[in-house]
Amino acid sequence: MSSITGMNSNFGFEALSVAMTKRATEAQGQAALKMLESTAQSVQQINASAPSAGGRVGSNIDVRA
Repeated sequence: MSSITGMNSNFGFEALSVAMTKRATEAQGQAALKMLESTAQSVQQINASAPSAGGRVGSNIDVRA
């Protein structure tokens, strides 16, 4: 095998590796976005169904031991 053929072969494998890594990274990013959107939606639903505290949460604290 000549050195030029070997370099071309290595370049091809590196390009394939980069392409596969890019696809995997994009898939992980999409999965992370879906998870964040789902979490945000869940938080909105919980907040919508939770009774309002009227801004008084934690205003009456019992400090006696």
